[in-house]
Amino acid sequence: MHLERSPGSSRLAAAAVALAAVLAQPPCAPGQEPPAKDAAAAGSALGVDLYRQFAAEDGNVFFSPYSVAEGLALLASGAEGRTRQELLSVMHWSLGPDRMPAAFADQDLMLDGAAKGGDVLTVANSLWCQRDLAPRAAFIRTAQQAFRADVRVADFGADLPVSQRMINYWVERKTGGKITGLLTEGSLTPRTQLVLANAIYFKGRWERPFDSRRTAPAPFATARGLTVMAPTMAVTGRFRTKGLDAFELLELPYAGGSLSMAILLPRSRDGLRPIEQRLGAPELSQWLASLDAAGREELEITLPRFKMTYAADLAKALARLGVATAFQAGAADFSPINGRHEFFVSNVLHKAIVDVSEEGTEAAAATGVAMSAAIATPPRKFPVDHPFLFLIRDAQTGSLLFLGRVADPRTP
Repeated sequence: MHLERSPGSSRLAAAAVALAAVLAQPPCAPGQEPPAKDAAAAGSALGVDLYRQFAAEDGNVFFSPYSVAEGLALLASGAEGRTRQELLSVMHWSLGPDRMPAAFADQDLMLDGAAKGGDVLTVANSLWCQRDLAPRAAFIRTAQQAFRADVRVADFGADLPVSQRMINYWVERKTGGKITGLLTEGSLTPRTQLVLANAIYFKGRWERPFDSRRTAPAPFATARGLTVMAPTMAVTGRFRTKGLDAFELLELPYAGGSLSMAILLPRSRDGLRPIEQRLGAPELSQWLASLDAAGREELEITLPRFKMTYAADLAKALARLGVATAFQAGAADFSPINGRHEFFVSNVLHKAIVDVSEEGTEAAAATGVAMSAAIATPPRKFPVDHPFLFLIRDAQTGSLLFLGRVADPRTP
């Protein structure tokens, strides 16, 4: 089975098939949300759960819930039994596993049109298969059609460094050169059989850019109670804002109109932790809905210019959220991939970068899921190293054709 495809023609074909698959779905009833909303809700719920895990540690946090959810959705399409159920559960997915690929396909198609007015938003998936893997056609078809994945061949056994560099280069290219070295040394081994990779890249200009001439050092109170000086941008204009009990919400739209940054600012300088403790997917949805319904107000906004890179090993976080069997050799069930129960997830790596400046925002993220074959039980040794009896028989009739003994194999 030849898996490598021409990137340009394959993406066009996959997009066309994905569009056909989405259009083939029953039309939404009046008031019913499109499938993309289900995928977005799953990603948001997973994102909030992961944020609570990351936020338990000190320091900055930045990651892409979309990227992680996309990777897990593709992984779930290759899972069965308890393994699949745990993946669906961690994504808060209750609509049935068969509906997930179409929902994520619909989400990607809608995101294709989200960037306008000079904004750039690209999303991509890839599947890297060990040369002799022989994956099932149904799994490859789902990866290509629903997730528009580039399906490629690698050789983790014979050319591990080369395979790792190829995947890292694919991620780097799909993220505008921003995400480098996603797969770190040791994240893949010669037993790696499959790598799922997702990449997202965004570059957007503010609808109302900050005036760089007004940028100046200003005090910022850190989470540790220190006050530091940070380069701070300023802009004056009409922006959507909503005041709630413990914090205020602010929307900073990008030029395209559909995409925006939302800021949640506690009313007190040490008020973020209590808000994080209240944070859940329903609460976040309710807060953002109130911001969407709010009117615009004339504001003078000051915002620190910032840039950060964040990397996380998601295996432990996902395990704490309930994904157990996927990481256990012998217990994981990824039989839809190739018909056997030999795979388990060995690593889930995520890396993200964001740069917020006077002109706008540039952000990128990537998720890599590495799957390995379970190490077979070492064969019991059976040394024939002393005198033995042997025979030759016919299994069908039971006839004993020859019988003998070897006392010294050197004697003719």
